[in-house]
Amino acid sequence: LCITAEGKVQLLEPILPVGAGAKYLAGGVLAPNGCICFAPSGAGKILCITADGAVELIGPQFPTRFNRYLAAGVLAPNGYIYFAPAYAEWILCITAEGEVGLLQPEIHGSNIQYVAGGVLAPDDRIYFAPASAG
Repeated sequence: LCITAEGKVQLLEPILPVGAGAKYLAGGVLAPNGCICFAPSGAGKILCITADGAVELIGPQFPTRFNRYLAAGVLAPNGYIYFAPAYAEWILCITAEGEVGLLQPEIHGSNIQYVAGGVLAPDDRIYFAPASAG
């Protein structure tokens, strides 16, 4: 969904497989290259809206699982975007070049991990408050 400066509404959704559950719940992040990235909650790939408004699905195909990422991501000074996991095992990283990685260590637990959005601190570290991780 896009709302223009003039207040016009445009539907930009890509064709996503129909299925139960929410596809994207975490807040998006504007990357230095002008793309806006959304981590998948129940969707199979990362949703990116390019600087020219095109919608792309990037990264590896994630297995079907709901509430994988719920916390809004954070843009680091190096241009990387980080999303903390809710029910996923790894921190999701999108590089400044648009490459996708999963960072170690693996985070185990049957309870929800992180839901609150992260914050970039003055020392360039990123902090996420735990929901029940720990």
